[in-house]
Amino acid sequence: MLSESEFVQCGVVAPSLIALDFRDEATLYSQGDKPAHLFWVLEGVVKLSHLTEQGAALTISVLGRGDAFGTTMSDEVSEHGATALGDVRVARIACEDLSSLVRARPACAAFLYAKLAAWRKRTEQKLLNILSKTVEARLVEALFELALIFGVPCPHGYALEIRLTQQDLADLIFASRPVVTTVMNALRRRGALDYRRDLICVNHSALQLIAHSQPVNL
Repeated sequence: MLSESEFVQCGVVAPSLIALDFRDEATLYSQGDKPAHLFWVLEGVVKLSHLTEQGAALTISVLGRGDAFGTTMSDEVSEHGATALGDVRVARIACEDLSSLVRARPACAAFLYAKLAAWRKRTEQKLLNILSKTVEARLVEALFELALIFGVPCPHGYALEIRLTQQDLADLIFASRPVVTTVMNALRRRGALDYRRDLICVNHSALQLIAHSQPVNL
């Protein structure tokens, strides 16, 4: 992450660079908009979702501190919407200011390029997982990653501090909700998961053992 002083220095060169606060469930931009800005998360969680022609909302990504999203092209129409999950603070820079920022502040440019590269790598890995791994393997990896990024210690392992439904998880790994429900129940029987009200508690050690052993017994 950029330090506060680096953020201020970047703002001198790129006047459009500002920090914005959003409340829970606020819309940062909608599908079909031309955001014309690149964002990155300073605090909180942002959900990206796509609305299908049939009216179904598909969760395509859940982003945490340091993750980038939006666009680097001012005339690009967004294929997804961005929504705050809980209170969120993001940095936002207009596309037209990116060139001047890159020229004047190499450190800021390197930071943004690293975030965009991470975004691309994450998307590529998700596609490879969909093409090459089972639903069980994809769900185990997704839960493990989410717990590392968003989890806080609890008696059962790590409790995810974000409101994710089983449908959200199904969307993230490109699977049907009934299958995900079945796999999650199997993981719970094996001690890898537990539920506490609206929290999912992840047992890292058990998930690691499952990931490196036989498939989940459905």
